[in-house]
Amino acid sequence: MRLFIATTFPQDVLAGVNDRIARVKSKLAAASWVRLETQHLTFAFLGEQPEALVETLPPLVEKRLAATKKFEARLSGSGFFPNPRHARVAWVGVTPPEAFRAVADGVRAAVKDAGVALDGADFKPHLTLCRIRDVWPPACIEAFNGALRDYESAPFTVDHVTLFSSSLNPSGAVHTALRELRLS
Repeated sequence: MRLFIATTFPQDVLAGVNDRIARVKSKLAAASWVRLETQHLTFAFLGEQPEALVETLPPLVEKRLAATKKFEARLSGSGFFPNPRHARVAWVGVTPPEAFRAVADGVRAAVKDAGVALDGADFKPHLTLCRIRDVWPPACIEAFNGALRDYESAPFTVDHVTLFSSSLNPSGAVHTALRELRLS
């Protein structure tokens, strides 16, 4: 089964950022937009794993996150990976980034404790809004950033991470929450 560990966001917070983007979508070139119901921030993507990991991983995550306190966060700002000129992913940022990094460090350490190898990429706290196949012209980059440059969501509490399974089907991925793991 395909597994990942992530945090989700309150629906009203996601609605706010998605409403902003909806106002400029007609000015943007083609992209694969992440559906509202699957928007999340991934701390660790584990890929295909044996089903037994669903039982063995949660205690390891809880142990690693035992000293990590829940925190207040916001969606804020925007950007592109790898950069605006060669954009492949358009995103909205999250604050405070250091709190999200602390959670990611704990989650990733637990995944390694479970014997699962991660891709080695640096964790960059963000919420992916779309994936871009063909290079966007500068006007699209500016329209996207213009919609979110000064954006800041209402505050929300990050108090848990979730172990999800992900099933691929023709209409997109279906994410199923398997275990919710609380921060202290």
